[in-house]
Formats: sequence, structure tokens, C-alpha cells
Amino acid sequence: MRILLALIMIANAALFLFGAVQHLGLAVGSFSEPRIIPASIVETICCLALLGGASVLLAGASKGWSAALIGNFVALAGVIMGIVALNLGAGPRTASNDLHHRIMLVLITVCLVILLAARAAVSRR
Repeated sequence: MRILLALIMIANAALFLFGAVQHLGLAVGSFSEPRIIPASIVETICCLALLGGASVLLAGASKGWSAALIGNFVALAGVIMGIVALNLGAGPRTASNDLHHRIMLVLITVCLVILLAARAAVSRR
């Protein structure tokens, strides 16, 4: 379960990095997004939080589950900020960016469900 959770977090971190690079104004292949520096900063922070949580989890440290939880909550806060900012008209909106936000939310949700299920299993023992 720990390895699956870490892999999902790493995949989501890669998606955040992909978004961060695009929001710097750099095209990635045929993918491009408008230049939004604050979004790039937030996505980089979310990427690092997820990678940090996954690293601690993979290292088998006693705080691994807590680090994974914190990393996912940081990412969740970042996605929510992005969605709210776009809904308030703070930046140009694209269909691909909306899709990225949805995928990020799904991956965060999957991680949180795994974390909560693991905690419930430990509590029953």
C-alpha cells in the first residue's frame, strides 16, 4: 500500500511540474498554457510537497504517513486556490488547465482515501 501511495503521489507531482513549466510560458511538446507566474510558483510548491511526502513514505520513516497526508493537503490547497482564482477571473482559463485541475484532484482524492483506509485498518488492530 505504501509503494502504491508513493507512486500515485509521484505521478501527481509530475503533473504539477508539467503545469509549473507550462505556466512559466514554456511549451512542452504540443502542450502550452498562458504564462501565469503565481500558478507556476504554487504548482512547484505542490510538486515539492508531494515529492517530499512520497520520499519520507518510501524511506519507511515513522512519519511517512503523516508526511504523505501533509503533502496531499498542500497539493489540495494549491489546486483549490487555482480553481478559485480562475473562477474569479484572475487569469486566462483553458480547457486543458481545467482538465489538469480535475486530474490532480482525482489523484489527491485517491491518496487521501488510501491514507484514511490505512489509518482505519491500523486503528482496528
